[in-house]
Amino acid sequence: MSEPERHYFKELRLQQFRGLLAVCREGGFAGASKALKITKASIWQQVRALEEEFGCALLETNGRNVLPTEAGLRLAEMSAPLVEGFDSIKEAFIAESGKIPAKLSVATTPSCLAHELRVPMDAMRVHFPDAHLTFHDRNSPAAIDLVEAGEADIGVAARFDEWPAKPTLEMLQFTQHPFVIAARTGHPLLAAGCIELKDLANYPLLLPGPAANCRPRLERVLREKRVWENLHIVLECSFPASLFEYVEAGLGIALTPVPKALLKNSQDGIATLAGRGVGLRSLDNQLEGEPVFYIRRRGWRETPIAGLLRKALFGGVAAMAAEK
Repeated sequence: MSEPERHYFKELRLQQFRGLLAVCREGGFAGASKALKITKASIWQQVRALEEEFGCALLETNGRNVLPTEAGLRLAEMSAPLVEGFDSIKEAFIAESGKIPAKLSVATTPSCLAHELRVPMDAMRVHFPDAHLTFHDRNSPAAIDLVEAGEADIGVAARFDEWPAKPTLEMLQFTQHPFVIAARTGHPLLAAGCIELKDLANYPLLLPGPAANCRPRLERVLREKRVWENLHIVLECSFPASLFEYVEAGLGIALTPVPKALLKNSQDGIATLAGRGVGLRSLDNQLEGEPVFYIRRRGWRETPIAGLLRKALFGGVAAMAAEK
């Protein structure tokens, strides 16, 4: 008995899954059309073909936004590695051939760029001396969005569980930024034997701004501790380096996450910022730190230079030297 004839033109196509992922990522057909540079009608037809094939609705309208249904989200998660893996084959093949200088595009925060990426960059100069590196410095949510949109190869950024799920991304935590009080040298909070979050209400306070990655959890914890309503907030800013400027100027004290590197030379739990009259006191016993991740698209074929960066972030230069 002969096998039934297969109609390949009717079977699932990669572009159909690519269209679904674009709609999920961009929140609608207009954004997906712009991202993929094809018409909205074409993308609608691609998603409709998937719905017919799987026998269920994959998208639903919520106001002006188009969101994935539960089935749509599940299918997006399953198909993302397939689409990304296919789309990155050419780049990975060329990179592994070694015929052209290595290149890497990294979306990250100014803080991670100055601290977490400092040692990996030294290692990359040794192993890839002709590499072309591009850094997109953003706050963490914006950096993650760049990776998701394919505008950066990888991301190094912070993210809390409270933020919406990113089914097309793989996030590998390699460190966390502890929360600290930053105050001018000699400030009472730096000398006190034991402090609590309620003590912050006694001083003008500088905080990460509403767009900062850590702000939702920070505000939630302060509200739970019944501290938030009593705070005297005088300045909000998304980048810690700017907060330190105004702490040093005497505007108040700051509550913010910082890279662990800034606390490595602490004495009696207090560290001093190099070249500044600002001290840092860890609040590990009061606030959970801000998780920091190495971020890539699911299914993306990691290039050698990206793999080196990942190893440096997780294992350090010594581990890489042992592998060489």
